Amino acid sequence: MTCAKARGASIMMALAFAGLSVSGAGAAGPARKPAKTEAPFEASPGYDIKPSDVVVPDNVPVGQYRRMIRPFRYWTLICDENIQKKQRVCNISQTITRPDKSTAFSWSLAASENGKPFLIVRTPQNMDASKPVMLDIADGGAPVPVPVKGCNGAVCIGYLQIGPRMRAAIDKGRVVQVSYYIGAGPGSQAVSFRAPLQGLSQALSGI
Repeated sequence: MTCAKARGASIMMALAFAGLSVSGAGAAGPARKPAKTEAPFEASPGYDIKPSDVVVPDNVPVGQYRRMIRPFRYWTLICDENIQKKQRVCNISQTITRPDKSTAFSWSLAASENGKPFLIVRTPQNMDASKPVMLDIADGGAPVPVPVKGCNGAVCIGYLQIGPRMRAAIDKGRVVQVSYYIGAGPGSQAVSFRAPLQGLSQALSGI
C-alpha cells in the first residue's frame, strides 16, 4: 500500500469509527452543516454525575490533562501531564496510617523549579509546630530536623532539601524513625514510628 493510500485508509477508518459514512476516498458529497453546540446535560432529579477524581486546572482544555499512577514498593509515583503544552509534573509519595487508618504522616519527593530535589513532609494539624519533625535516618549521625513551615485546618507542612546524607539513605533504602509531638506544653505527647525508604529509588527511575 502506498503512503497516499495508507493515509486515505486511515482517514476512512477514523471516519468510520466516528460513525460517519464514507463513499470513497476523495469522493465529493453534499456540503455539511456546521456542527451544533450540544446543550448541557441535565441529570434526573436527585441524580448527578460523579466528577473525576482528577481535578483538571482551569486553564487546561477538556481531554488535554492526563494523570499516570505507578505503584512501587511502599511508594507511589504520580505524574500529571498537560498534553497540549507537553508539560509533566511528577511526585513520589508515601503515607503512614495509624491503627484507626487515619493519616499519621506522609511525605513526597518533588523537585524545585531549578530541578533540586526536596521532601514535602506532612503531619496532623494538631502537632506542636514549634518543634521540628525529626528523621533518624539510621546512618550513625544525629536525626535530621524538618522545620514546620505552617499548618491549616487539615495538615502541617515542612520542607527538607535532599542533602548527601538523605541521598545516601534513599540509595540504601534505609528505614527512617519519624518523631514529632502532638499538642503543646506540658500535656504534649511524643509520637514515633518507622517509615521505609525502600522503593523510592526505583520509583525515581520510573520518571
